[in-house]
Formats: sequence, structure tokens, C-alpha cells
Amino acid sequence: MKQMGIEISNIETIMETMRKLVGKEIRISVRESKPKTHWKEKEGVIEGCYPTLFLFRYKNSRNIEERAAYSYIDVAIDDVKIAEN
Repeated sequence: MKQMGIEISNIETIMETMRKLVGKEIRISVRESKPKTHWKEKEGVIEGCYPTLFLFRYKNSRNIEERAAYSYIDVAIDDVKIAEN
């Protein structure tokens, strides 16, 4: 997975990068909550950016469309990784 060039030390930079990705197909890796050593990859579209989070639309394993919300902090602390598709 090729990581996007997101400067994780600056939330403003993360927000700006995510705004530029709205409507584009991307791939994300999300750290599973239990155990924190497993990652789940999802391909989809950034649907919108808001002051504290962004919406991600993707199709699950049963080909049903779902939405998930992730905070910019999740990206900053490396619980969500954004990759080019």
C-alpha cells in the first residue's frame, strides 16, 4: 500500500488533504479495535469533510454500500491510513 503524503503532526494539513480527496476513490486501512494488531482494508470514496471528521462510503463484503466516519485524529495517531488507489 502506497501511503499518501500526509504530514501527521498537523491536523490542519490532514483536514486539507482530506478535502482535496472528496469524491475520489481511495483505499484506507483501519486498525481493528480488538485486537489492535489487525488491519482491515476498505476501498471507497470520501463523501464529505466536516470540522472533526470525514465520511467514507464503501461496499462491504456482501456488496452492500455502507458509510463510516473517521476523525482526523484517527489519521494523526495512525489508526487510519490513507492510500492512493
